Amino acid sequence: MATTSGFSASPIGPTSGGKVYAFNNLTTSPQVVAPADQYRTQITFDNPGTVDVFVAPSLVQANNLIPTSITNSTLTPTTSALGGCYRIYANGGTRTFTGECQGQWQSFAASATGNPLTVTDSHV
Repeated sequence: MATTSGFSASPIGPTSGGKVYAFNNLTTSPQVVAPADQYRTQITFDNPGTVDVFVAPSLVQANNLIPTSITNSTLTPTTSALGGCYRIYANGGTRTFTGECQGQWQSFAASATGNPLTVTDSHV
C-alpha cells in the first residue's frame, strides 16, 4: 500500500504476492516508481494515460571496456537523453521485465504533468 513516501514500509515475505503502485503525477522529471526489492522476479508497467511514459532502472552498467570491472552507474535520463529507457506507449501500453529486475525503477512522461502509471511488482 502506498504511504506518503510512495511505498509500503515492509513486505510480508519473499512470496507475499503482487504489489501494485499507482501513480497519477508523472512529469518530465524522473521519479522512483518501484523500490529495489531483492525478491522481485517480475515487474510490469502499464500506461493507462494519453501520453507516452518512459521507465528505466535507476542504475545501469558503466561503459567499461574491461568486462571484469563492471560497475553500476546512476542513470539520470531526460526527454532528450533516453538511453537506458523503455517507452511505454499511451492508451494501454504494457512492458514486463522478468529475471534480473530487482533494482530500483524510475519513470517520467514524454510531456505534460499529471500522467498516470500502474506498476505491478511480483515475487512469484
